[in-house]
Amino acid sequence: MKTDNAIRETIEVERKAPWQKRLAAGIEEFFTGHKRLIGYIHLAMLIMFTALILIPPFLPAPPEEATPLNNFTVFARFLFWGIWFPLVLLSTVVFGRIWCGVFCPQGALAEYANKVGINKKSPSWLRWEGTPILSFVFVTVLGQLVGVRDYPLPVVEIFGGTMLLAAVVGFIYTKRYRTWCRYLCPIGSLLGIFSRLGMVSFEENRPGSKVTGFKKAACPTFIGLAGKSTGRHCIECFKCADHSNAGAMALAFRKPGTEIENISKSAPSIYEVIFLFGATGLALGAFHWQANPFYILFKQTIGEFLLVVGLGEFIGGSGPWWAMANYPEAGEVFNWLDFISIGSFMLLGLTVATVVLFAFTTATAFLAYGRNTTVRRVTELGYFYAPVAMISIVIGLGQMLFQAMGEMGLPPVAVKGVQTTLFAGGALWSLYLAYKVPGRLGLHLIPSAAGIGLVAWAWKMVIF
Repeated sequence: MKTDNAIRETIEVERKAPWQKRLAAGIEEFFTGHKRLIGYIHLAMLIMFTALILIPPFLPAPPEEATPLNNFTVFARFLFWGIWFPLVLLSTVVFGRIWCGVFCPQGALAEYANKVGINKKSPSWLRWEGTPILSFVFVTVLGQLVGVRDYPLPVVEIFGGTMLLAAVVGFIYTKRYRTWCRYLCPIGSLLGIFSRLGMVSFEENRPGSKVTGFKKAACPTFIGLAGKSTGRHCIECFKCADHSNAGAMALAFRKPGTEIENISKSAPSIYEVIFLFGATGLALGAFHWQANPFYILFKQTIGEFLLVVGLGEFIGGSGPWWAMANYPEAGEVFNWLDFISIGSFMLLGLTVATVVLFAFTTATAFLAYGRNTTVRRVTELGYFYAPVAMISIVIGLGQMLFQAMGEMGLPPVAVKGVQTTLFAGGALWSLYLAYKVPGRLGLHLIPSAAGIGLVAWAWKMVIF
């Protein structure tokens, strides 16, 4: 009888709950009640990605007038770079990392390989917080050098290679856990940073409940559920969720940006801030080498130095397709000087952006906190760049989305308007987050605005 009364009481409480809480409970109950569906989604995404990766290399090169509607190679390219990449980043603001837990074929491969794996402990170098930064930098620079957005074979190398590596890592390390997703995925940690802006999170179902057993259930991304303070590693697999269990976690909605506004209580990490700044600079470098006259001078300087040290013959030769673009039939052949110059220029962009934005952030910290400024304070303030960094990466590395808008008949001025609106929205959101920092008379906003303005100016040089 007590159990029946408790159930009726719970139902009555939930019936009177705000609509946001009822909606969250409904979504949660759908996924927890249809766990097989997630497996089917994984299989469907794996088949689709495999087809998009492996079929185009066997097809003739698309003609110049080809479109996503009449050519499979162009269609696959558009899905990857015009739809998948920008929308996965932007979706974190609304849905968090649901891509990782419900849709990602790499994570699914890692998870299923893990079930039959050899269960070795993850080594310390793999668990280092800088590992996903290096993974992202390596894949991004290599992708730029081999032309992953333009040719089918590099897609096999980058996407096929990371899918294979995800399966191998899953097979080798730590059963019941997604080691790949937590420590090695090139994009996972970036999505984790942006998910801090998101409007969904998994929180204690009944805070203060003495029922704690469910919280000790293994989270596949190594999150300690008891006392969970951040959702950056949460892939929203719903394995910890059970709306009817007081000791479980529950899906909840929150105001976008809440976690960053309260970053001091949400496990801030200086590695995440380095990732934010560095990824912004890397995206800028990927564009500036193609449009900035300074790159020509940069390349000439490197070339002259290598000639002086006797490497003239080497830098004039081309390399294999898996190291650099080498497509004579398309009129694009890189040599080793291009390889060195482009890679170095992108890393220079990463370094300059990181140093400069840290300098502005440190200035903001001094204006806001004075003598109480610490490395932790600077780290916390670095997060307010998250919105403008996200939009920078979307505009820079997801440029094909905007090209498609033009090909579908949208006037160039309208395409620029979309880009400008997106960037302005990200910049204003970043300024708002900076404004939420307690300071004196708003003086701390001056270096914050300068840093955001500098990023905007850098993009204006090549896009706007």
